[in-house]
Formats: sequence, C-alpha cells, structure tokens
Amino acid sequence: MYEFLYGDRELSNHSLYQTFRVVFYDYKEKSYVKDVDLWVYFAIKVANVEDFTLEIESGGQYEVPQFAYKNTSLRNLVLCGCKLNPSGSVNWSSLVSLSIRIIELTDGAMGKVLSGCPNLECLELYNVSGIHRLEISSVKLRKLIIEDYMDGKLEILAPYIQHLQISGLCDQIHLCQRNVASLVTAVLGYSNFEWRYEEDNFEEEFSYLKEFLHGVAQVENLELGPWYIESPPSSRKFLKLNAALDQLDFPGVCSFLQSSSDLETLVIDWDDHDSRDLLSTYTNEDEQHRRFETYNFNSSLLHLKTIKIINFDGPLSGNKSIQPLVKYLLKHATVLEKFVIAARYKRSDVSRDYVKMEQEFLSFPRSSPHAYLAGPYCLNQLQHT
Repeated sequence: MYEFLYGDRELSNHSLYQTFRVVFYDYKEKSYVKDVDLWVYFAIKVANVEDFTLEIESGGQYEVPQFAYKNTSLRNLVLCGCKLNPSGSVNWSSLVSLSIRIIELTDGAMGKVLSGCPNLECLELYNVSGIHRLEISSVKLRKLIIEDYMDGKLEILAPYIQHLQISGLCDQIHLCQRNVASLVTAVLGYSNFEWRYEEDNFEEEFSYLKEFLHGVAQVENLELGPWYIESPPSSRKFLKLNAALDQLDFPGVCSFLQSSSDLETLVIDWDDHDSRDLLSTYTNEDEQHRRFETYNFNSSLLHLKTIKIINFDGPLSGNKSIQPLVKYLLKHATVLEKFVIAARYKRSDVSRDYVKMEQEFLSFPRSSPHAYLAGPYCLNQLQHT
C-alpha cells in the first residue's frame, strides 16, 4: 500500500501497488489540481490498481477527471470530498465495492455511476447530498449503507438488496416493501432526529417512523437504534435493540416482541448510555408512566429460544427496567432455551449487587422448563457463542 501526500511525486515501481491512496488535507484547486490529476492518472491508467482511495479532506472542489471513469481493474473504490460529474458513460466493470463520502451528487450522476458498475456488490453513501431517488436495479448489488443523509426526502428503489444499513442523522428515507422485496437484514441505527426535535412535529415523526417500519416488516433480521414505537406485524426471526433501556422504554420493547410472532433470537445491547426513546423526547414523565402502567403486555413468544442482554453497566438493583423485563420474557417465552445477562465487568470485578440480582432472577417463574438463565458471570461465554 502507498499513500501519496502533497509534495510526493515518486511514481516508480508502479507494478508493486495493488492498493493506492491519494489524500489531501488542505486542498487548493488552482495550486494542486495538476498534482492530483497526475496521481489519479497513475493509479487508474498506469498502475491499474485494484483498491483506490481519493480523499480531499478540506477546502477542495476537485472534480474527478473524465478519464478516471473508464477502468476495468478497480475492485474497491473510495471517493471522499470531491465532485462526481461524468459527462458520458461510466465503465467500472470490475468494481465490487464503492464508498462515496461527503460529496454532493445529482440523481443523473448517481445513475450513470450505478449503470457503469454491473458487478457492484456493496454501495456506501456517507454524508452525501443532492440525490432524492436512489434506484438500484442490479441483481448483484446486495448491500446498501447510508449514513448521515440530511438533504430532504430520499426514495429508495432496490428490489434485490438483501442488507440495508441506515444510521446517523437522517432526513426522510422512504421505503416500501415492494421496493425492497429481497431484503433479509435491516440495521436501523438512527442516533438522533434533531432535525425534527419540535413539539409540533410529534405526530408527524411517529407517522414517518411507522411508515418506515412497514417498509422493512418482511425482514428476517432487524437491528434497531434507541427509538421504539408501535411495530407492524413482522416475520422477523432475529431482533437486536441498541439502547440503554429505561423502564419507560418497556412498552416499546414489548410492542416489537408482540409484533414478532416468529422471533427466535432477541439481543438487547445496553452499550448506548445516552440513548432515549422517542416517546420520552416529547412527553412528560407523568404521561410516560401512564402509558407504561396501562400497556397491555399479554402475549406469548412461541418461538423465542435465545435472549441476550449484553454490555450491561451500572448497578442492577438500581435499574428500573431490568427486573420487569426479565420477568416478562421468562413468563412469555414458552420454548426458551438460553437467557444470558452479560455485564461489562470481568469476573473479578462483578459486585455483590450483581450476585444478589442474579439470585433474584433465578427465582422468577419460567414458562419454559428448558430455560437456562445465566447472569453477569457468563460474559466470556457469551462472547464466544
């Protein structure tokens, strides 16, 4: 691997390089454009590298040269902070992975790029803008990752993708089941919806999230960030919730469980300490308690065999959600085989509080005669199962 920084013009021994990076930390177009063109030409036309990264870190408006859109050796391409504006067709026929970061695009430019990558398998879009309709018709493109999309509405039409990951700060990303009909895994890790943190938009926000969940209702594997709303019926078999739960999040968790009649594995990752559910963002504490107390928890988890609560931190006895959650799961999971609660602490650091709470959990009634309950001491076992 070779990384070119400004001032380095050594381009010999090009046959040695399969991976090549051009990084500019302070780009000024008039002064440096010829240098960048030279390095891009070397990587694309001379060395015919397989892995190429072009990063313009700050202050730049560098436009990818037209000659760079024709290459049959590239397999992995990362473009960051530059302009993509092909005047004609694109031919990246061997490309399997494309990552576009901090770039303003157009729907037309994105369409040309995708049509010129017939073997693309993975597309990553990080903090892009300018596109509002992402149409992916390739049968081979199975993985789509979008992070920090903040440019209005984005409609996704991708009938063959199997893995969808959306995270960070995002505006309205619209899906419907027929447009993502092959989707198997969805990772929805919205960290924040600060673009709508206004009391007047509460109902609008709920409506948008419900619509989005309907779009991924058919997936087998679902991973969610720290927001919980009423979930539509789903055939999912795997569900992961990423949030440090509070008792007031309990109705949201139960809602997802009740709508997941085929669920076999549930994982709750306590790692995100700052997470709060959408409900608590807009309602006062009394209203939250009222919803919690009046929520109907009656249901049976007929296929749930494995439950893992991981990365638990802090005193178990002081957490208001862990006890009712464990009771609920043990009561309704009729075929449960393994229930593991894993603390962050190593064996020698687990406090007496954890030992005491583990004994209390063991005393809870279980509907499954085969249920095996393990407490914080099983951290190492969990990491290898």
